[in-house]
Amino acid sequence: MSKRNNNKSHHGNGGNFKNQNRNNVHKHHKYQGGHNNQRPAQHKQQPGKKVEKVNTSIKAPLFDKSKLLSSWKINRRVGPGYVNGQNTCFLNSVLECLTYTPPLAQQMLREEHQKQCRMDGFCALCAMELHVRRCLKDEKSFSKGAAILPRYFTSNLRALSKTLRLGRQEDAHEFYMFMLSAFQKASIQGLGKLPPKVEETALVYQIFGGKLRSQLKCYSCKATSDNYEACLDLSVDLTNKADSLKKAFENFIKVDVIGSDDPNNRYKCDHCKQMVKAGKQMTINELPMMLTIHLKRFAFDMYRGCMSKITTFVDYPETLDMAPYTSQDKKIKKAEYNLYAVLVHYGYSCDSGHYYAYVKAPNGQWNRMDDEDVTPVSLKEVLSQTAYMLFYQQSSITTTADIAIPAAAPPSISTTKLPEQLLPLAVSEPIPKKVLVDITAKKPSTPERRVKFVDQSAAISDNPRAWTVSSTDRPRRSLRGNLSPETYSANVGDISAWSILTKEQLRKKQQEKKRRRFRIKLESKKNPWVVGNPY
Repeated sequence: MSKRNNNKSHHGNGGNFKNQNRNNVHKHHKYQGGHNNQRPAQHKQQPGKKVEKVNTSIKAPLFDKSKLLSSWKINRRVGPGYVNGQNTCFLNSVLECLTYTPPLAQQMLREEHQKQCRMDGFCALCAMELHVRRCLKDEKSFSKGAAILPRYFTSNLRALSKTLRLGRQEDAHEFYMFMLSAFQKASIQGLGKLPPKVEETALVYQIFGGKLRSQLKCYSCKATSDNYEACLDLSVDLTNKADSLKKAFENFIKVDVIGSDDPNNRYKCDHCKQMVKAGKQMTINELPMMLTIHLKRFAFDMYRGCMSKITTFVDYPETLDMAPYTSQDKKIKKAEYNLYAVLVHYGYSCDSGHYYAYVKAPNGQWNRMDDEDVTPVSLKEVLSQTAYMLFYQQSSITTTADIAIPAAAPPSISTTKLPEQLLPLAVSEPIPKKVLVDITAKKPSTPERRVKFVDQSAAISDNPRAWTVSSTDRPRRSLRGNLSPETYSANVGDISAWSILTKEQLRKKQQEKKRRRFRIKLESKKNPWVVGNPY
């Protein structure tokens, strides 16, 4: 699992994994500090720099977990696709997965954060609330062929991370972690420096947060030492012939022996004061409500002297039992999770490719979300993908005492609308006179502070079922490594570059797109440098 305070370097890298994998080539579970009860080296205070005092007046929890709805309350269809403007498929695919995360989406629909936001400038949670409302409540978004530009985020990439650049290929998992970090920052803004245990009760951790335990056991005196760290996702290696998610998890919790080969590299036990062999094991101590699994599809190629993508198919189930990978003292007999989203990297290289996602709509229908294209698919297709990230929803936990602990009281599916105080009706936005519009999120509680978002709306004809909008200018390069389909692309803001296509013209363009992707796939297979699992 990605740890809360890891040292992973967040450099921009597109549909490639190159920069992200530098610190991930070795086994993921490495913790800072030792198990010898040694304190890490203290950083020297810089002259004139004040140390921020920890605010102990704020009590946990920061967010009441009982307010979260783990299952969809209303039976909704899938929403619109997202315009790929300047190589933003990494952003689109992550947003699709987050938008169809039930507890996050339904909390965003309540629009509670905007009323009490303390952020100056861009706020990721305010932007997410506006985005989810457009996707799941605006009637225009449910029109056939509808697509929106997630301008709230594309125009504020630098606010999410200074390493991100519009128009450059980026890594989807890295962007996902930037998003969660921005959500966390917005949740605790204005509260000062908080104790870690209090920070870990904010909205993001209540939804995605879990806890890992790293245990060292002395093989001489049998003494144990434990380290615990909060985490927001689980990253697993695909080495050691991990051709299934089960095998990858078994490798994750496998005991590493310290000092077995080199006597000079043994572990000094604090209990028996001897240099001994020791076993180190990682287990999951607390399971999250929503489990995000990152498959590390990269490895160092000894022959080429660079990083290569692992293209091996990894089998993953629709229903996942996480009980075998939890700490034994938790006595968890069964922990069931259900798949609700899959993020895919299409391509054979770490340097380029294309991202798209599969999401399960509130009505239970699986859909492929490939930028603007939204296509209903079967579960069989979903489970046959070369996945990069997997998203699971906790359904139930059973202990060895056979006491079922439900993840949350799942409400019954209803086609009726919720009360207005829970989900206020959204009014469809009129077509703006300008292509770029400043959308101000008003906050009654703090009228002197406003959060501005720049939105870019696409012109929609009177009959969206029969028409679509596309760019007539040359398209930009996509993450597939070839020219992208004729979409809004970089010239979406130029009305003069737009043209209206009939359904027949659109059908021909989509057929050409499929043929082009098939040719690219054939050409890639002919490449002698394509690397599968090198292990």
